This record gives sequence, C-alpha cells and structure tokens, in this order.
Amino acid sequence: MAEIYYVKEGALLKCSFGTSTSQLMVPKSHGAKIGGKNQATVADHISNENIMPFGLCTKTDPPVPCNPLIALKWINGKKDHQLQGEMVLLNTCMLPCMQGGIIKINQSGQ
Repeated sequence: MAEIYYVKEGALLKCSFGTSTSQLMVPKSHGAKIGGKNQATVADHISNENIMPFGLCTKTDPPVPCNPLIALKWINGKKDHQLQGEMVLLNTCMLPCMQGGIIKINQSGQ
C-alpha cells in the first residue's frame, strides 16, 4: 500500500488526458504550512487559480489546450483533519474534469 501524505503548494498534478504535468497553486494560506509552503485543502480545485493547464487534451482530435473544467472539489480528503472547515488534501485524492479526465496527484510536494 502506498504511503499517504498531506499535499502542499507545488505538488505535481497529472490529468489522464493531458500531455504534461502541472503544479498545484495554493495562493491563500488556510492557516497551516508544510515546509514553508501552504497546505492544500479539497477546496483548492479552481481552474487557472489552483489547477493550471496540462499541455494538450488528448481526448479531442486534434488535441486542443488542456484547460481543466472543474465543477467539484477534490474527492477523498482527510475527513478527520480540516483547515478552515475544509478537509485537507491527500496524495490519494482525485479530481474529475468535466472533459472526462481524472486529475491525480503525482507528487505531494513533500
């Protein structure tokens, strides 16, 4: 079983349809830092604020820029640890894109 880590700003993200990785941005502190960087919560799911593009989207032919369309918060946050009323983000969380892709955390930033 893989180890579970808290996620912080700078974590590497990958969309199942994207051609490149992206970094998680957490511009506002939720009151906790890990290694000097803001700790993330499931609410850090906003396109072009928290989730940056993933290169090209391979779901389309020809591929177009992969700008994630996100309507939900991250799934599977840590239920018994919250920051400002939101579950903290774990490296095992997933985020569905409305284009059909699944965004996962490749590296937690730790």
